[in-house]
Amino acid sequence: MQDISIMLGGYKFNFRVCALIENNSRYLLEESKVTDFLNLPGGRVHAGESTLSAIKRELKEELGLCDVNPRLIKVTEQFFKFADKKYHELNFVYYINLSNEHELCQKNHFANLDNQDETMVWVNIKDLH
Repeated sequence: MQDISIMLGGYKFNFRVCALIENNSRYLLEESKVTDFLNLPGGRVHAGESTLSAIKRELKEELGLCDVNPRLIKVTEQFFKFADKKYHELNFVYYINLSNEHELCQKNHFANLDNQDETMVWVNIKDLH
């Protein structure tokens, strides 16, 4: 399957999904070795794929999560410049609440299973700027 990511009129357009994963006022974020910012876990939607199927696929690929029921909470649109390239992104944001017993909640830092340049980290809402 091909990601929906194309160059149009000087912008790279990305159609993305991400997950706001919560556990007791902590949120799971991706920490990249390549960039200096944090992201919500997720990725690009494939052509012909629904956003719900895409977020379930991304969570399985990145975190090994198979036992969740994501709920769509927001659609965002961003325009930004990164590495001298202009971006236009459309992002479907899904919410998941994990119980304390879930194995991912027992770890503070752990590997992104799909990208060796990213680690996953739990961040307390009070520590976010």
